[in-house]
Amino acid sequence: MRLGITLSGALCLVLVVSTAALAAPKPIEVPDLTTKPEVDTKKTYNLGATGLRGWIFTKPPTHMDSYQGRTTMLARQILVTHVGEKSPADGVMQLGDVILGIDSKPFEDDARKLLAAAIQRAETPAGKGDLKLLVWRDGTTRDVHLALRVLGEYDAANPLESAKAKRILEEACQALAKEKLTDDWAGPVSALAMLASGKEEFLPKVREFAHRIAEKTTSHDPANPERSTWHLSYRAIFLCEYFLMTRDEAVLPALRQLSIAMARGQGMFGTFGHSLLPPGPNGELHLPIPSYGPVNQTGLVTNIAILLGGLCGVEDPEVPAAVDRGSKFFATFVGRGSIPYGEHEPYITHDNNGKCAMSSVFYSLQKDRKDRVADARFFATMTVASFKNREYGHTGQGQSYLWTALGAACAGPAALSAYFNEASWHYDLVRRCDGSFTYDGAEQYGAGSTHDNTYYGNSSYNGLSPNACYVLTYSLPLKNLLITGREANRDVWLDAKEVKEAIRSGHFDVARHACTADELVTALGDWSPIARSWAAQELATRPEAKALVPKLIDLADGADPLARQGACEALGLIKDPVALPVLVKQLNHEDHWLRLKAIRAIGGMGDAGRAVLPELLQAVIDQARHDNAIDWNDPVMISQSELGAIVFDGMLRRSMDGVDNDRLLAAIRGMLTNTDGRGRGRLGHLLKNQLTVEQVRALVPDLRRAVEDIAPADRMFGDSVREAAVDALAKYHFEEGLDVGLLYAQTMANHSSERRMGALMKVLASYGTAAKRLVPDLRKLVTQIHADPDFPDWAKKIKAQHVLDGIAAIEASTDQPELIRFVTGDAEN
Repeated sequence: MRLGITLSGALCLVLVVSTAALAAPKPIEVPDLTTKPEVDTKKTYNLGATGLRGWIFTKPPTHMDSYQGRTTMLARQILVTHVGEKSPADGVMQLGDVILGIDSKPFEDDARKLLAAAIQRAETPAGKGDLKLLVWRDGTTRDVHLALRVLGEYDAANPLESAKAKRILEEACQALAKEKLTDDWAGPVSALAMLASGKEEFLPKVREFAHRIAEKTTSHDPANPERSTWHLSYRAIFLCEYFLMTRDEAVLPALRQLSIAMARGQGMFGTFGHSLLPPGPNGELHLPIPSYGPVNQTGLVTNIAILLGGLCGVEDPEVPAAVDRGSKFFATFVGRGSIPYGEHEPYITHDNNGKCAMSSVFYSLQKDRKDRVADARFFATMTVASFKNREYGHTGQGQSYLWTALGAACAGPAALSAYFNEASWHYDLVRRCDGSFTYDGAEQYGAGSTHDNTYYGNSSYNGLSPNACYVLTYSLPLKNLLITGREANRDVWLDAKEVKEAIRSGHFDVARHACTADELVTALGDWSPIARSWAAQELATRPEAKALVPKLIDLADGADPLARQGACEALGLIKDPVALPVLVKQLNHEDHWLRLKAIRAIGGMGDAGRAVLPELLQAVIDQARHDNAIDWNDPVMISQSELGAIVFDGMLRRSMDGVDNDRLLAAIRGMLTNTDGRGRGRLGHLLKNQLTVEQVRALVPDLRRAVEDIAPADRMFGDSVREAAVDALAKYHFEEGLDVGLLYAQTMANHSSERRMGALMKVLASYGTAAKRLVPDLRKLVTQIHADPDFPDWAKKIKAQHVLDGIAAIEASTDQPELIRFVTGDAEN
């Protein structure tokens, strides 16, 4: 791993002051809180051990700022909204006070982070507990002193081994002891935290809980089994860790039942949805995840649970097979980015709500698999570099706070210390003066709230105890659980140089602005796919970028696989058509991520890229799959999906002029073999709007198959191409469109079908009286919709009404357009 740049003193200064350079072109108006503007104070931040919560302006200038932890970067004031009783602020601060700065000086940067740093200083022996705030109150500015407890300071080399960290852990355990252990997903996490703490006084409570959920598991009605991956996976992880620590065989039947059920309920790509996948109609296992599709946030935890089951001695062929499938799938993101929501391309962040951290734990636990060490090291390094991403995530950040430190710990003590030092400001800001912790978070990013609108009120991420999350973090040095480092896989540990490079890459989003062009070219080969992208983006803005194109072309065709990817990305952003030949050369390269970078680079060149449209169409054809075998280098065919986006939803959408008809039809057929529902959906606009009647005639068998055979991956988007296929047939009134449309109506995926059904019924009604033969089947469909146990009643009502409206329109028809009948042999199959 390497970065190839040096953080000089000047560059370090950039890390502090360059946020202004990232601001959006449009200035954002930040309210002056001393003028008492109307602000919504329902969402606030905990202000550490001060006894205060406060409203802070939270509107990052760009989307990148939001996921890079700069959510409050424009804030220079903090409005006091809560004052805790018997806290350091009680009797000193008042509601409506505005904190303007520290030590008589106004905030000159992010007020939230600067306050956190001041709290940390005040809690050291040198700070003597004195936190001096510059406060505005009723038109007057004054200095106010808060007397905080002196806890000590984190030792930079081993922060979690310091006396301060040990005291924080002790007090968090006291807070955790007061909480109930619930039977949902959150209770097992709290029980895991109790085990991780090593406190014997927790064991009776934990034992009673383990027996309770074990009994609940084994006594559940076999005819109606629990299927929630969220609940089952965390219960299983807890039971596994409890068994490995205590050897209490009373939980083994439940542990076995959970492990085997989860393994059998895994999808074909090693992923999971919100629920375990039931067997198919003939008892088939490991089918595609239906309808809504996979959710890696829970799927990763479920894979970890299955793996732990195997380590507990569960013997069933489905268990190792499931671990292998999951390992193969998530390994496809190694070197490419962070784990996405589902069966999609990777995200260009170092982590997103802890999924890379979960992957780090998953692969690190596979000590018997030397071939998985590289996977574990990549995700562990990504986690260490993700310190700016911990406050960003879909549905909130609770999974990040739970897993990230555990994932960083897999990279070794030095790596964990480096990660914690970068994030310690946040750990101390969410800790309260009584030693308990809060959860502040919102969709993607933002502030939070407490249940009773007080400083001490409860707050959580979907029931998850903040105290449990931070007990797990602060107990990492104890190594009491497999997931907290017992039997650590030392092959995964990073050396000092690698740790330093991980931290540098985490800062590179800002540091890149001070790099020379040569340093940026070097950074195109960084270990981090995120830093490589940042380097390419920055290089493209430099005036010398065009002059560097020959050098980048050489890199794109060179021996360094990482530099090739970075160079392709940079060439696409610089947009010099002279690079087209080297980009075309990569279209079918064995490195699928290099393919994608080259494809995207060509697409980024706009009309100039159209010069190689024949080569792009041929690449679509070459990458087609004509069997059901999974290529684990690119299981969901991300590179061909990107070709579809560039060719069908880009170049051809703008113009069909000059396109060879035979190659076009072959490319459409090739795209319809794509594993990914979204990939096939790239054809949507072309099928609906751009094909001639003769082109549709040639594609009738393929369009029929597109409706019959749903893409196995990413099925949330699988119906878009099916809808387009029906529309293409109906546009010219091919008779086959009637039966194909009925089949689509009968097999439409539930997700968003209450909306899509209305459009489909209008298409079928466009056939006029010819559609009347479908009415009996459509009436049966209404009954089928109402009987669906997996669809909410409100959506059933809308969906069924659309069918009834379609029936009424069809029955009211008095004429019909002339139909075209496709006869086998009329066109190529």
